[in-house]
Amino acid sequence: MKRFVIYGMLLAGAAAMSLAACEKANPEKLGPGKDLILTAVEQEKAESDNRFAFELFRVATDNLGPNENAMLSPLSVGMALAMTNNGAAGETRNAIEKTLKFDGFDTDDINAYYQKLAADLPQLDPRTTLDIANSIWYRKGFDVLPDFLDVNQEFYKAEVNALDFADPGAPGVINDWVSNKTKKKIPTIIEGGIPGDMVMYLINAVYFKGAWEQRFDKKQTEKGTFTRADGTTLQTDFMHVKHTFNVAATEAVEAIELPYGDKKFSMVVLKPRGDADLAQLSEKLAEAGFWATLASSFYSRETQLALPKFKFSYENGLNDELTRMGMGIAFTPAVDFSGISAAPLAISEVKHKSFIEVNEEGTEAAAVTSVGMVTTSLPQVYTFTADRPFLFAIREMTTGLILFIGQVNDPSVEATRG
Repeated sequence: MKRFVIYGMLLAGAAAMSLAACEKANPEKLGPGKDLILTAVEQEKAESDNRFAFELFRVATDNLGPNENAMLSPLSVGMALAMTNNGAAGETRNAIEKTLKFDGFDTDDINAYYQKLAADLPQLDPRTTLDIANSIWYRKGFDVLPDFLDVNQEFYKAEVNALDFADPGAPGVINDWVSNKTKKKIPTIIEGGIPGDMVMYLINAVYFKGAWEQRFDKKQTEKGTFTRADGTTLQTDFMHVKHTFNVAATEAVEAIELPYGDKKFSMVVLKPRGDADLAQLSEKLAEAGFWATLASSFYSRETQLALPKFKFSYENGLNDELTRMGMGIAFTPAVDFSGISAAPLAISEVKHKSFIEVNEEGTEAAAVTSVGMVTTSLPQVYTFTADRPFLFAIREMTTGLILFIGQVNDPSVEATRG
């Protein structure tokens, strides 16, 4: 394998990563959770979300080192950019919607879809801790259109705060919100001070904690050999369990599904077959219909599973990836975010951070996506009026060699010191 990456929390038909509401005490005493019921349009949107998930992951891991781990929450990225898209217009909106696979859905449907996910996903499994949170932070005094804030408060329950970005304590306020919403797994999203041209952050935070439906016995955990993509090996802790799981296999991949709690969420572990590496598997997953076909082919089988424990954090600026996927206009002065403010704006950065820990009890994961907006006033025409005495020089430009040098005290005089 080229890289050891577990794509984590893929929710077939609902949009890729498990999320949620609040810690539950005494889960055994809780009743069943609710079901996620999607309309035909919403189901289609969920499938398009999965296509976006695999394409973003493929692009984001193109240049990953052979022994590096990675994890994204495409739901977090999608929700943060969906909030931003509510202020986009013209070609900018078209580019964002095409990149996020929103094209073909009307804006009201997109907003209502994410509203349903944010409300219903946390209630699916009372034995799983879940949280989704959104916020908008804008520079105090910056004029934001009320309609933009209203739609994001209504559909995304976004907390809206005007903040003095020049205050040295401002990054700490935003970082505290991020840390709180991710149970301190992601302590910061802003490093250092806030840039002087930054006027807004749109942030989504996702937190997941789920216990395996079939837990691993710690007594069965033992050292085993893991072979890296470059052929080197290491000794690491492998968890072992014999249980009936859903499995699937094609020429390209072997897959196993590990449910959490009440089987409303699961982790799907995907292993390339033959000589294929993870880059090739990512390419396959990005193909239209591949994931849906694989998910529909799962069947129940008693399995002896050995899975390594792992824990890592990941960080990536997604500007380049989103540009490559077709959203480049959103980062240029030609952008149109006139639905946010009368001031010209562009996206300065789309920053993503994630965390995951997998052990015998289950999985804890978190992700944060921040969309930073800056002002992009068009360059003013520089004015230079030589209305006072001036010097001049005529030079050779490659070497800088001066051929002539002089001064003009009176441009009307045609001859002097004759």
